[in-house]
Amino acid sequence: MVAASREQRAGICVSINASVKLLAEKYKESRASVLISTSEITGNIQLFVMKLTHTALSQLPTVLPATQAINSWTGANNYYVHTLPTNEQEELFQGMSDAGMKVLCTWVTGQSSGQRNSDNKDVNELEHAGLGKYDDTVLDLLDQTMLIAHNYGVKLLIGMYSGKSPYLELITRGWLLHQSDYPRGFNNRITHILNTHKHKTLGKPWSELGEYIFGFEAQNEPMIFDQNFYHSHLNWICDTAKQIRGNVGNKDILIFTGGSSGKASVQLTFFSSDCAIDVVAIHDYNDDFDSFMPSAVSQAMAADKKLIVEEWGSLFSSSDSSRQANLQGNVEKINKYGVPWLYCMICSQDQNYEIEVNGADWQALKSHAQSTSGVTGAFDFSAALAT
Repeated sequence: MVAASREQRAGICVSINASVKLLAEKYKESRASVLISTSEITGNIQLFVMKLTHTALSQLPTVLPATQAINSWTGANNYYVHTLPTNEQEELFQGMSDAGMKVLCTWVTGQSSGQRNSDNKDVNELEHAGLGKYDDTVLDLLDQTMLIAHNYGVKLLIGMYSGKSPYLELITRGWLLHQSDYPRGFNNRITHILNTHKHKTLGKPWSELGEYIFGFEAQNEPMIFDQNFYHSHLNWICDTAKQIRGNVGNKDILIFTGGSSGKASVQLTFFSSDCAIDVVAIHDYNDDFDSFMPSAVSQAMAADKKLIVEEWGSLFSSSDSSRQANLQGNVEKINKYGVPWLYCMICSQDQNYEIEVNGADWQALKSHAQSTSGVTGAFDFSAALAT
């Protein structure tokens, strides 16, 4: 938007004031001598309106913002990125930058060494010693990762935990969702991650690092092990979102659902104004976006919320033509709806759904990511993406 100059604004005021003054003088004269004809008064009013309209309209191009198209965007996932050697993290983020990718999704989770045949190091889970007993080593590593990512123009989307935590047994024994130990312990975990822990270099809590962090979610694929249980406990996702928002005042740091299986990712509960979710995350490995995406986009828009395809992937094939065809087909489906997407996994070696950065299928994924940046987006993420 280009604002009118001080001289232009002054010109508008002078023109309006002069016209008003003229009318006032004529009105005073008319009351005193009744010598001004009705037609003359009307003519002066018309002259005033014409001057005002002409002056105001002449300023519209410099006062009003131009309508700009919102473009879609892309990113990727890697759940153990923070446990990789620094040079390998830099290679990964350089690849993302070259592809125009904006966001990497990862989790606060410990990992054993050798993930996906990589040379990542073994790292303990945040609460490996028990609920409420925090070992911040994993957070310190993520502190470093977000600095590296920032150097390449990439922000992090961070999950509060995955299956490798003391909550796994409690989640599996689902009734404990309603017991005091689980919600109190998990809420304390959220607060510790977002506000008690301070970034080792920046000295600030994660809740204040909007330049580095795109968003948070309570859990990757919550309750996906049992769809009946999932549908009966959707409020848990909203409750944990509320806990996250209570710790993060910056509304440009978004809160995500964590995704589920295909169309089950999209639930009316998440679109309620009472639910603190900002973005409904979709995970889909069945290539069936067309079966639910039209209604999902409409629901999100009506609720003033957003969608993201947070995970999708194409299965590795020794004959890469089939994989590349599947990659293209899925990108075309997703982009048809203007929804941003994160590829399920980029890493150091092709296998299953993973794609190796600078490997055999990387160029295809890179090309699709670059072309997606020219697609008109359905949702505006610009504030959250700003670095």
